[in-house]
Amino acid sequence: MILGRVSVDKVRGVDDLKRSLRGLLPVSDTVIVKPNWYSPHPANYTDAHALGLLMDAVDARFIVAEGYSLDRQDGSLKYKVDGEEVDWRWLMRHPDWDWVMEGGRLDLLRAQDRWFLDIHGFTDVIDEHDAEYVNVTEEIWMGRALDPAEAKERVESRYPLAHTDRVYGFMPLKLAEHQGSTLISLGRVKGYGGAYPSLTMKNLFGLIPDPMRSWWHGQKDNRLTASILDAAKLYASYFRLYGVCEAFRSLTVSDPQGDVKTPWGGYAVREVEGFAVHGSNLVEVDAVTCGLLEVNPDKVGYITEGEKLFGPYSRAQYHRAAEERHRFIPPLGGLDLKLKKSC
Repeated sequence: MILGRVSVDKVRGVDDLKRSLRGLLPVSDTVIVKPNWYSPHPANYTDAHALGLLMDAVDARFIVAEGYSLDRQDGSLKYKVDGEEVDWRWLMRHPDWDWVMEGGRLDLLRAQDRWFLDIHGFTDVIDEHDAEYVNVTEEIWMGRALDPAEAKERVESRYPLAHTDRVYGFMPLKLAEHQGSTLISLGRVKGYGGAYPSLTMKNLFGLIPDPMRSWWHGQKDNRLTASILDAAKLYASYFRLYGVCEAFRSLTVSDPQGDVKTPWGGYAVREVEGFAVHGSNLVEVDAVTCGLLEVNPDKVGYITEGEKLFGPYSRAQYHRAAEERHRFIPPLGGLDLKLKKSC
């Protein structure tokens, strides 16, 4: 299904994805891919199958870019500072991450990242495709970042001022040396029936290096949209962004009574035959995906505010996607979507 510059295609395997992307994805010698790796909860992250499928479908050298996450761990890590447990509330009050460098905490964080990559098959996929893994947190924290003044000048020559100058210090040199290349935001189709789905634009939020981004959310998420768009502006100033939102095997349904319980709410997992939504404008990609998910994109801040930066989405295309959703997502068995507010 072609909706302007956005494609919605059934994807059963690599040949389907190749055909779907052909002539649309701007391929460069090196392609950077940003997976969605916030936490290892079921269907909540880009899995090895999805990452491998994309790499098999695109003829390029790949760099996989992601930052650390305190929630991407096996559940064994508990952080305390001066006897107080470090959680999102504590981090709202203490946005400085110097405490991680103390007492071997950074080594523990690194070990958990290796655990995630190894246990979920990513190390094998990255090795098989001769790809490189760049952890943006490591690069920024170790001082291997582009000069913030240079980044500020470049971003502000294209877009309005960032909401905080801190974001200008978040471009790793390892990525900046490939400026002009394609960066694929490989998002997950998450949040059917919810209020704030996590799609390709929000996926770029993970390129902010803080391992827990509570400060960037702000009180009652009042800073979240601005933070997402600041990250998008930074990376759009250096790379050709392309959004691929995948449900190659499953998607998540916002459902407080769902089988999967997380600190941020409950959800259910639904298997699907496999599809992807993709295009060169992440705002359009996410708006069309919202049509499939029974979500109103005009109530999603990073889409409505993103229109002002990256161009508007077509309301007609959104409605067409909503009308055709059952071609890609089967009926969900009588779930009361009115109850679903989390994503």
